[in-house]
Order: sequence, then structure tokens, then C-alpha cells
Amino acid sequence: MRTISSLACAGAAVLAAAAIPAAKANLLVDPGFEANPLTSYVNVLNNFAGFQGIWGTENGSIVGSENGVTPAQGVKMLRMDDDGLVATQGFQVTDVTSYAGMIDSGSAVATLSALMNVDAHVPAAVGGVFLQFFSAANYGSQIGTPLQGVLNLDASPNTWEPAATTGGIPVGTRWLVSQVYYSNASLLGVDGAVHPGYVDATDLRIVPEPASLGLLSAAALLLGLRRR
Repeated sequence: MRTISSLACAGAAVLAAAAIPAAKANLLVDPGFEANPLTSYVNVLNNFAGFQGIWGTENGSIVGSENGVTPAQGVKMLRMDDDGLVATQGFQVTDVTSYAGMIDSGSAVATLSALMNVDAHVPAAVGGVFLQFFSAANYGSQIGTPLQGVLNLDASPNTWEPAATTGGIPVGTRWLVSQVYYSNASLLGVDGAVHPGYVDATDLRIVPEPASLGLLSAAALLLGLRRR
């Protein structure tokens, strides 16, 4: 009975391990801003289910090459302009219910990243990514502590620089809100004008934490030995 039990547990672990590659896929829809039109951030944050997978911005547009900045991938990128507040932001919501088992076991890790750029007039732009966790399909259900990655950009339009953050996903999480942003004050150029910031190649992934991967590998090895 012990052998059968061990085989069953190890077999389940192997099945879980086999599912890991799918968890490594980018969960953001239109991560390079190539295919879909933007909507308002109000729509996205007030209707998770209806606007999931759609980028919503405060003051943004999808553009091609401009101001000496060429998209990092594809032929389009997100342009973010000063909205008159502290920061100009863009949002996308993601339903992660299919990862509930991993999340509720406490072994899920999220990584959010984006490439960012400004034109040569902006000497000290500050941008970043921000990831929030929600237990239901509404903004009032936020749980846990958000993850943030801050980037101080250089002044060269020839270099796309990565902003990134990673951390554990709180148990009970069913929705994620990914955010890209620029500090409006930091977009002031040396010419005295406010310039846009650009975003491309966004990426959101959920993976098991390293300790979980180790356990799965050990279980798979055990199964192999039992079969022998």
C-alpha cells in the first residue's frame, strides 16, 4: 500500500510538473500593442470581466516610430502622455482562476516586466511596473501587498530598458491588475516641454517558486526509481 501511495503522489507531481510550461506563457493580451485598440482605464478598473485582456490608459495612444524612438518589437508601441496628475498609467486585468491550485498552495510567483524608453530631450525619466492582487472581479477586492518595479531611464532613445518586479501571489488571488506608468514630473525635457514616455514588450508570468520546482523534480525522480 505504501508503494502504491508513493506512486500515486509522485504521479500527481509529475502531472503538475508537466503543466508548468503552460504556466510560463505570457498572460498579457497584445503585450506589444500591435493588435488591439486602447480603452479607458475607467472601463478596465470598473469592469474586470468585461474588459479583461484590453489595455486601458489615462492618457495614452498606440503609435509607430516617432521622436527618434523605434518600437522594441513589432511596429507599434504605447505612447504615454502627461495626464495632469502625479503619474500617467496604463492597466490590464487578467483572470488567473485557472492557476488557483498553485496560488492557494502558496507556491505561485508572479513576474511583471516591460521595456521603457523616452526621447533624447528627457534626461531623468522615471517609469515602472506595478502589480496588484484581487480575490474577485472588482477593484474593491484587493488583497495582499502590490509588487512594484521602478526604473530610472537614461536619455538615449536607442536603448529600451526593462522595468520588472517579482514576488509571491497571495493565497485567494483570482485576478491580477498589471500596470505600466511614468512619473509625469520626470517627463519634463531640457527644452522646457513635457515629452511622452514609451512602453513595449510587456510580460506577465506565473511560475512555481523554486522550492516547489525542487519538490516536483524529486517526486518525478522517485517515480522513476519506483518503476525500476
